Amino acid sequence: MVELGSFAAAAADLNVTPAIVGRHVADLESLLDLRLINRTTRSMEVPEAGLRYYQGSKSMLEHIAALEQEISDPQGARLSGVIRIAAPEGIGAPLLLDAVESFQASHPEVLFDLVFQNEQTDFVSTGVDLAIRFANSLDDSSLIVSKLAETRLALFAASAYLQTHGAPATIAELEAHSCIAFGGSRFGNSWPMVTETGVQKIRFSWRLVMNQTHTYREALVRGMGIGLLPEIMATDLVEGGQLVPIALEGRFPEVGVYAVYPDKSFQPHRVRKFLDHLRQRIQSRSQ
Repeated sequence: MVELGSFAAAAADLNVTPAIVGRHVADLESLLDLRLINRTTRSMEVPEAGLRYYQGSKSMLEHIAALEQEISDPQGARLSGVIRIAAPEGIGAPLLLDAVESFQASHPEVLFDLVFQNEQTDFVSTGVDLAIRFANSLDDSSLIVSKLAETRLALFAASAYLQTHGAPATIAELEAHSCIAFGGSRFGNSWPMVTETGVQKIRFSWRLVMNQTHTYREALVRGMGIGLLPEIMATDLVEGGQLVPIALEGRFPEVGVYAVYPDKSFQPHRVRKFLDHLRQRIQSRSQ
């Protein structure tokens, strides 16, 4: 009912009558002495207590199913179920899709629900099993953090842009170029630069500022300017001849690619197997 939105829809899904569904819910509420669903003849609403009970029950059932599968299939030869992943949209194609495609080739019964977003993930409300993040470091005691790889930040531009405007060799020369900033990063509208005193932020008169990685990459491919990207996010464009890395005097920092997931005592076998697979795929591309 929480997912389907009504008693009638839940009854149809279970192939029973709405009255039977209502009676089971009423019996459960009586047992718990708690109102799980506020309902009228025209609508229903799940209060916070009902939502917490639903989420906890669903998590327990998923753990039981995953445990049964792992015990009956310890080598993971017959993995099945859904893996929900949240990731920055810039890593979706080709990195994450490549990993999903190759994993499903060996485990066709594993389904994926991919949510591409640059915001932090609320694991409880979204039901996400795994989140991918780019960061210098992650420290959250409520989550398990697993480092997948490291990738350096670097400047890129289309060959057409460089043929017209030339390639800058120093930070000072960037002032004369059309520079594009990614406003969705933790550095805001600035680029981090490694100096003798640490990482410092540098800013220019940005030609463009945007917060979507897909559009940011597209602007660079179109020759609209020079941009800063994690090398792992530009590998496919460089290999395809759409972008050219710029060797600049000076150094940009490295960022880690992390897998983050809730601090659970038991993680589904399919999630652990895919995490190992994803780590291998990402490390092979970042070397």
